[in-house]
Amino acid sequence: MKVAVIGWELPPAFSGGLGIHTSNIFSIIGKIIPTDIYLPDMGYSFSGYPFNIRTVQVTRGIAGGSYSHVTNFTEAVDDYNNKVVENFKPDGVSVIHCHDWITFSAGIEIKEKFGIPLVVTFHSTEYDRSAYFNPQGDIMKREKEGAEKADAIITVSNFTKRILVEKYNIDPDKITAVYNGVKSSAYTQGQNYKRERQILYFGRITSQKGPKFFMEMADKILQYEKNVKFVMAGTGDMLDEMKGYALDHGFSEKILFPGFVDFHKAIEYYKRSEVFVIPAISEPFGITVLESMVSGTPVIMSKTTGVGEALNNALKSEYWDTDVMSSYAVSIINHKSLMDTLSLYGKYEGMSFTWEKSAIKTIEVYRSIWKI
Repeated sequence: MKVAVIGWELPPAFSGGLGIHTSNIFSIIGKIIPTDIYLPDMGYSFSGYPFNIRTVQVTRGIAGGSYSHVTNFTEAVDDYNNKVVENFKPDGVSVIHCHDWITFSAGIEIKEKFGIPLVVTFHSTEYDRSAYFNPQGDIMKREKEGAEKADAIITVSNFTKRILVEKYNIDPDKITAVYNGVKSSAYTQGQNYKRERQILYFGRITSQKGPKFFMEMADKILQYEKNVKFVMAGTGDMLDEMKGYALDHGFSEKILFPGFVDFHKAIEYYKRSEVFVIPAISEPFGITVLESMVSGTPVIMSKTTGVGEALNNALKSEYWDTDVMSSYAVSIINHKSLMDTLSLYGKYEGMSFTWEKSAIKTIEVYRSIWKI
C-alpha cells in the first residue's frame, strides 16, 4: 500500500502552518506507509525526509520559481494541479490525500481517472480566511466540490467540521476531526529566558486573526498598568494599520513590531512573555496556542479558536470582548499564583497534543476507505 499526498509546501519551502503540518505528520506516516508527496518545484532541495518527494514545475502565475514571486495565485494553483495530474504515478497507490482547496482539483481528477479513494484535509475554509467578510465564491465552490467528492474528510477541529456541515451541507459521518500536534521538546528544552511584563501576539496580522482586538486590549490595559509592554510579531496586510493605531492612541513606544520572526526567535518571545493572546475571529486550530502552552506561557484565546474546544487550562473570551481579555491579562501579570497555575497545567496539557497521535488517527481514516 502507498499514500500519494498532494501538498503545496514543505520546509524549507513553506510560508505557514500547512508546511509545518506536512513536515511533522508525514515524517511519522512515511515511516509506516510508503508515501509520495507532490509539491510545486520552487527551487529548494529536500533531504532527511522518510518519504519520496515528487516536484512538478509550475510555469504559469509565477515568476522566479518562489512562493514570494507568485503573480497570479489562482493561475499558479491551476497550473500546479494540471501538472500533478500529468505527472502522477499511480503504481501501488491506495489513497490520495489532498490538503486544502489549492490541491482538490488534482485529487478529484486522479480519483476519477484511476479509481483511487480520496481523502481531503481542511486546514481552514474560505469563511475563516475572510473572517466571514466577503468570502470568495470561486474558492467556496472548490471547497464544496472537494468535500462532496472526497471519500473521507479530515478537519483540524470540530469547529471546522461544523462549518463544512452548516455551510456546505456535508454529511458529518464522513468527517473526522484530527487535531494538530506540537513538537514540545523544541520548546521545553534549550535556553531559558527571564519572564518580562510582556504580552505577546504572534501570527499573521490580518483580519481573520483579530489584531485590532489585541490593540484595543493593549490600550485598555495601559490605562491601568503603565509598566507593561506588548509584542505584535508577524506580517500581514494590516501591519501598517496596527502601527498607526498604536501611534494614534499614544502607546507606540510600548509595543514592538518585529515583523517576521524565525523559529528560534519565536521561542524566545514565547518564553519572555507572561501572556500570549490570540483574539482570532475564526481560527480553525491555532498551533501557536500549543507552542505557547508548552513554553509555559499562559494563554488567552477567543472562543472561535478551534483548539480551544479541547483545552481546559487556557482562558477564553469572545474575540470582540476586549474588556474581558484585558481583565484576564491584568489578573495574570499581577497574580503570580494564577500565572504559575496556568503555566504549569497549560504546559502539561499542551504536551498531550502530539504529532504521533495525529498520524495514528490519520492512518485510521486511510484504513476506513482502503480497497483491500
